[in-house]
Amino acid sequence: MSTPLYQLKAEFFKTLGHPVRIRVLELLAVARTILTGVLTGQAELLQDLRAVAPGAGPPPQQPRPS
Repeated sequence: MSTPLYQLKAEFFKTLGHPVRIRVLELLAVARTILTGVLTGQAELLQDLRAVAPGAGPPPQQPRPS
């Protein structure tokens, strides 16, 4: 017989409830925000560079040997 959903949720939050785990999740959220900002900035920089030099871009992909 399968475990009821409410019991699974209770176990999940019981496991998550430790203060160190909560802090790790907070730090991961901050890191994700920072990384998203960096990647967005890089994308904007690449767009600006391509506008200045339209032929510029990543080098063509070499076919991988099979």
